[in-house]
Order: sequence, then C-alpha cells, then structure tokens
Amino acid sequence: MFELVKLISAIILPPFNVIILLIFAPLFWLFGCKKIAFLSAFLAIGILYLFSLPYTAQKLNDSLTVEDNLSIEDYRHAQAIVVLGGGLRDSKELYNNLSVPGLVLERMRYAAYLHKETELPILLSGASPNGNSEAKIMNEELFTFFGIKAKWLEEKSLNTRENAQFSYEMLERDGIKKIILVTNQWHMQRAKLLFERIGFQVLPASVGNGVTPDSYNLTYMHFIPQAGALNVNMQLLKEWIGYWRDKLQ
Repeated sequence: MFELVKLISAIILPPFNVIILLIFAPLFWLFGCKKIAFLSAFLAIGILYLFSLPYTAQKLNDSLTVEDNLSIEDYRHAQAIVVLGGGLRDSKELYNNLSVPGLVLERMRYAAYLHKETELPILLSGASPNGNSEAKIMNEELFTFFGIKAKWLEEKSLNTRENAQFSYEMLERDGIKKIILVTNQWHMQRAKLLFERIGFQVLPASVGNGVTPDSYNLTYMHFIPQAGALNVNMQLLKEWIGYWRDKLQ
C-alpha cells in the first residue's frame, strides 16, 4: 500500500503528468484530433512552467503555513514534546552508517531547544518501510549532537496518521494528552489535524521561515523556471493533497 500511494502520487503530479500529456499529444494528432493534441501540448508546457517557478513555491508554502504565535511560557504548560520523523539516508560519516536528512535534523534541533527551555520529555516517532527505526536513529543523533535522550521511541509508524495513532497509544498510558508537536511548517496543518483528531491537545512548534513578509519584493527571478523550485513544488503539492484527503475523511 505504501508503494502504491507513492506511485499514484508520482503519476498525478509533475513531471510525470507532463510526460503523459506530451506522449498523448502526437497520438491525438495522428488520429486527427488536432485541437485535443494542441490542448495536451499546451497543458504540458503550462504545467511544467507553472510548477517550476519559485513564485509558485512561495505561494504554496505560504498557503500551508499558519503562524504558531506561541511563547516558551505557553509551551511550558504541555506535558511532552513529540517530534515527527521524515526519512533516513545512508551515511559515510563516521558516527553511523544511517543518518537523518537535514529536514529531520532541523526538527530535532528545535525539539532540543524546547526541551532545554521547558524540561519536558521527548517522544520520537517514525519507522522506515525497509524495517529500520527512524526513531532509534533520531534518538542516537539527538544524544550525539545535543546531549539529550528521548523518553519514548515510537518505532512503527510509516505516515502521519500512524504517527498520531501510535504516539497516542504510548502517551495515553502515562496520562499525557497535551503535547508540543514539532514538524516542518508546511506539514504542520495536516499533522495537527490528525493528532487532534486522535485525542491530543496540540501546541504546534513549526520549523521554518514563516509566511513570506509583505516587505519582500518580487523580482524577475521569481518567474524564471528552476529545477530546485520544481522539486519544492512537488513536495508542497503532495502535502496539500494529503491535507485535503485527511481533512475530508
């Protein structure tokens, strides 16, 4: 199921859907459907251009971001800190043959700061489809780089819904319902929705630069297609699809 979801996501998003449209355009032409052929080609170029723009990435990111507007004093009223995993990578660094990517390290850094300010215990949540424990690797690096050990390791979840479910099962035994939830700002709306639905009271602790300030002026580079922007846009589009899927369920 995990691989099927990834496959479907790849098919319906650029650049795969662009390739499909470009394949069908000459086929429509050969069968005499010239208007549909032109439409397919035009849509392919339009989609590729739109989702290769830094401007589109900025707007998508802003649309997914809700400012936390919370203080350290607010966070001190929680009972635990929950940090969501986000994958593993092979590592040639001397400290381990597996490591967390930069995205997860940013979450851990913020969690370490919040832990030191609030003295709240930490739960790390995440597993990999290949059987590795994201939570275990996160805990090793949390101790190596920040001198902190998590109190709980949730090592079964493969997605955000399972993050919420299995974290709740662990923390409920200790009477913990009010948590600080640490994840990236573009992921927070969906994560908060699922964690609150399962029964948590969530204080969001978002990692990111927040909503783009109005004082940041647009330049022509916002409208020049860039490969990096395409990658960011695909991540943000998948998050929007996931958010509305979970919201409507």
